[in-house]
Amino acid sequence: MITKNKRVVHWVAMGLSLLLVACSSDDSELKRYINTVKTRPGRPIEPIPEFKPLKKFIYPEKDNRRSPFKPVVVEQEETFAPNVKRPKQPLEAFPLDSLNFVGVLKEGSSIWALISQPNGLVTRVKSGDYLGQNYGQILSIQDKTIKIEETVKVAGKWEKKQTIINLRVPK
Repeated sequence: MITKNKRVVHWVAMGLSLLLVACSSDDSELKRYINTVKTRPGRPIEPIPEFKPLKKFIYPEKDNRRSPFKPVVVEQEETFAPNVKRPKQPLEAFPLDSLNFVGVLKEGSSIWALISQPNGLVTRVKSGDYLGQNYGQILSIQDKTIKIEETVKVAGKWEKKQTIINLRVPK
């Protein structure tokens, strides 16, 4: 049985090799066509177009126009910029949302607000005092609210923003 299978494989291999040899053809016709294509004259190359030279532009140095190669320096007055030279007050070390308005003290026409710090310490403040990290200045103190004006930088410009803190009532 093994010898019979070997003979079949042998005959199939011989048949395939004969078929492959028979398929080879003469490629002289192909070589002749390639030679005729190569000997054809090529198309003429178009000449390089000539351009008129551009007139040179000399940028005037003493002109009032701005040079496009120098950075733009916009000098504008910062009307809402905070006074960074004044001494900081203790409550400016904390974010505004970490401070709690816990009470009011009144004596005659004077009114103070009691502010609880995150560490539990209670501080007395009056109108004009500063608190929060955004240069917040107390505008007014009412029985249940404190009105604060913060100075924040938005898109490179200083802006004023008013915030109200309500009295924190213990539960």
